[in-house]
Amino acid sequence: MPFWWRSWLSWFLLRVHFRHNNSIENGFNSGNTKSGWSSMQVISSAPGRICLFGEHQDYLGLPVIAMAVDLRFYIQYNPAPAGPYRIRTPDLAEKERSLDLHVDPVGDDYCWGIARVLMDEGFTLPSGGEFTFESKIPVRAGCSSSSAMSAAWLRLLLEIGEHPEKEKYINDPVLCAQLVYRGEKELFQGAGGMMDQYTCYIGGLLHVYPDSGDLPYGVEELPYPPGEILLVDSGDPKDTQGVLSRAGDTARKYVKDAVDSIPNFSLESSTLTYFDLFGGRLKDDRARMHVRNQIRNRDLCQDALRLLRHGPVEPGVLGALFREEHEILAGTVGISTLKIDAHLGALRGEGSPGGKINGSGGGGTFFCVQGSDPNRLEAYLQKRDLRYFPVHSEPGARIES
Repeated sequence: MPFWWRSWLSWFLLRVHFRHNNSIENGFNSGNTKSGWSSMQVISSAPGRICLFGEHQDYLGLPVIAMAVDLRFYIQYNPAPAGPYRIRTPDLAEKERSLDLHVDPVGDDYCWGIARVLMDEGFTLPSGGEFTFESKIPVRAGCSSSSAMSAAWLRLLLEIGEHPEKEKYINDPVLCAQLVYRGEKELFQGAGGMMDQYTCYIGGLLHVYPDSGDLPYGVEELPYPPGEILLVDSGDPKDTQGVLSRAGDTARKYVKDAVDSIPNFSLESSTLTYFDLFGGRLKDDRARMHVRNQIRNRDLCQDALRLLRHGPVEPGVLGALFREEHEILAGTVGISTLKIDAHLGALRGEGSPGGKINGSGGGGTFFCVQGSDPNRLEAYLQKRDLRYFPVHSEPGARIES
């Protein structure tokens, strides 16, 4: 049975059974770990993220704009004798799990995957250690708590590991974001694009776009992050990989139908006018509407990019852009919920210029522009016992001590 559907909580708890396998070809021979261990405590952290524009488009090869936010995932390392790593999760019912780098996991284990990627890069990791995980990010809620954990984990392993060119990795966050992606997605065939790994590791407000150079994605750091965002947890958990897989499969199918039916059609470059002229060749009404709205979503991202490059965006303009994107995500991509739609509508009635669902959808979080009277929005949320967080742009993965 495939394990891609497992929630972040499943692999965070590291539900892994082990089998002995010390083969050199797997990169886990005894020479790949240090005989001793680091002699000092180290704490790393990485931020969660929200997707402002281009939601559900990175896996279609289109750009996105995302922002790391000031809710972070922390990992504390303490040296320990040689043996399987001990990973403590004091906030959870199961307080401790083991991670053995010398054996393959049965299921998806991103901590193991990222360690393996670093070892394949030539890193030597401590032969033992105790790690404590703590998250300030809402879990299973669309804020990339899983990628924040992975980013903090990789940054920690860089710090406590050894490599002849260690500083090259530490000083190249784009390379490290790619390594997080390899350890999370490529090793376990996970759904979704690279937005989460890039944003959580690099931090700030980012334009992530396909690159024709040596790297699969380019990154542009944008200078004017919005400062009036209120992030709200709907309280409904979501199936991240399941939603991404279903939405992605549908989108890719409809885009392929368009490419096969419309001369010279390209989701990356065809204009909305061109599609309106020739879209009738798509006989499936659902496919035609879906592709048209994917083009609209793509163009919204580009409109927002032009604004965010040149100065702070006025709250009313930002809210209107969010509203239009949410309409596409709810009606075409189908990832919103009636509860989230209702809250966004009510918050607009309380003075918010607009907002949208955040992340893969099917539950989780949403956010809105606070507007001129944040107290009214907070009163609405408090009355309904909804958790909320005023969020701001935040630096990426780092060592705290």
